[in-house]
Amino acid sequence: MHVIVALSTYVVAIPLWFFVWWWIGGFSMQRRERMLILPNALCITFLAINLALVMLYGEVGSVGYEEGRFSFIQDRAMIVVQATASVLIVAVLVYGLTVRRVPVEFIRFLLYAFVFLLGVMAPIIWVPIEQPGFFYVLRHFQSVALIFSLFLCVAGIIILLRDIMTAGGVEIDLGKDNNGMM
Repeated sequence: MHVIVALSTYVVAIPLWFFVWWWIGGFSMQRRERMLILPNALCITFLAINLALVMLYGEVGSVGYEEGRFSFIQDRAMIVVQATASVLIVAVLVYGLTVRRVPVEFIRFLLYAFVFLLGVMAPIIWVPIEQPGFFYVLRHFQSVALIFSLFLCVAGIIILLRDIMTAGGVEIDLGKDNNGMM
């Protein structure tokens, strides 16, 4: 039963990502900024990979094993928190020292990244120690929230860097070489 719940988590997460990406305005923004296709596609890819891995190898481990996976997830979450905090500090410094305003799209992406990271992944759910299946389900649920927040953070960084580059008069198309070729 726990494997079915974990599978369902990813089956629901994939269309949920499309909804969140649409809700934030990611689809319309990626028409203007092609680099946003990357975090969108990578998020779906990682969710699909996790779905396939649960389908092929999904089995509940021992309590010790399942508990040990949470430190792995926490380490990855700290990377997202540190990257997001660093980007916010840079944004405040760069934009605070100029007359430019922080792009609202950047704020929107980081806001949703924090919602998934701190609002969905960080809350503690106490699991009875004798129920490794609950740990299994919880780690997959938290993995989805972490994947969402990670790629929303990446999208926000892309927006911020693009704005900084255009503010300095730099026009760089990361998809083409100097001759206009892909």
